[in-house]
Amino acid sequence: MERGCPSIYYACSLPASAGGEIVNLQHVAALRALGWRAFALLDDRSSVAVPSRPYPIPFVQWSASTLLHGDDWLVLPEITSIAALETFKAFRCRLVIHNQNPFYTFRGFERINDQNSFGFACGLCCSEYAGELLRRMGSSIPWHVVHPFILPMFAQQSAPRKRQIAIMPRKRPHEAPVLQGLFRNLYPQFAEIPWVEISGVSRGDVAAIMRESLVFASMSCLEGLGLPPLEAMASGCLVCGFDGWGGREYARIENGLWVPDGDLESFAGAIARALEMEPEAADLQIRAGLETAKLFSEERFRRGLNSAWESLLGEAAERYRVVSSERTGDLKHVD
Repeated sequence: MERGCPSIYYACSLPASAGGEIVNLQHVAALRALGWRAFALLDDRSSVAVPSRPYPIPFVQWSASTLLHGDDWLVLPEITSIAALETFKAFRCRLVIHNQNPFYTFRGFERINDQNSFGFACGLCCSEYAGELLRRMGSSIPWHVVHPFILPMFAQQSAPRKRQIAIMPRKRPHEAPVLQGLFRNLYPQFAEIPWVEISGVSRGDVAAIMRESLVFASMSCLEGLGLPPLEAMASGCLVCGFDGWGGREYARIENGLWVPDGDLESFAGAIARALEMEPEAADLQIRAGLETAKLFSEERFRRGLNSAWESLLGEAAERYRVVSSERTGDLKHVD
């Protein structure tokens, strides 16, 4: 990076385990591929595995001697603590808040007016639902929607499906075993159907489990969007369960057996209906899910991200561009 060249930084953590942490890295990788001077700014607790890393992007390790300037941009997650925000505000760089889950908004600020007056130049969010909810809560920050994309590894394959139920219980750890107990006892004819828990595995393993499972039980909860049900649709699963609120952006009667939030008995019934579904009806739901998943493409993600930053930088945009020889175009995720 040349001295004096203004840059875009995203505050990131490694190893990236949560979906939101991966999305931040995807933003940096895509911006660089699009010709912007962008970097991942790692917190001082991050552990960088060399040479393995999720994306081929440059990392800047944060330290007490790190300097940012007034024309640099720093993107911070919505869960950033007030103390950390005050530290970064002292640099007088331009601050952007990246809200990937409006339900986490108050982990940083107690009141939305405090966020409004903090000095953010703007905000990025992951869905129209998230932006609208933030505005209903009283946010006056200009919000730009950048939808995340589904990794190609989730694409449906022609291999035979196992008659099993994939479940990702992390968001509802207490409800997941209750759901399984209800299902086995309300529908004893399916009591021997295996459940495959998706937890603590790589993205590649998540994709492999979804691609081989007939049913995906969506335990979405308080989501800004909710990628797992979309990934399951892309994998060709029959999706059943909760939309997690943010999933209302894509959940339709055609693409899933959706039930009211918290209604575990109806959830168990939806799974039973999926297992009993005639091949023609199952095929229609799977096709609808695949069409929904196509909306969350890498092309749309890049287009939205580029548009957001062109809007933010305005007439100064060219100062944040790199020459074509410095660009990296690979957004392939490495586990």
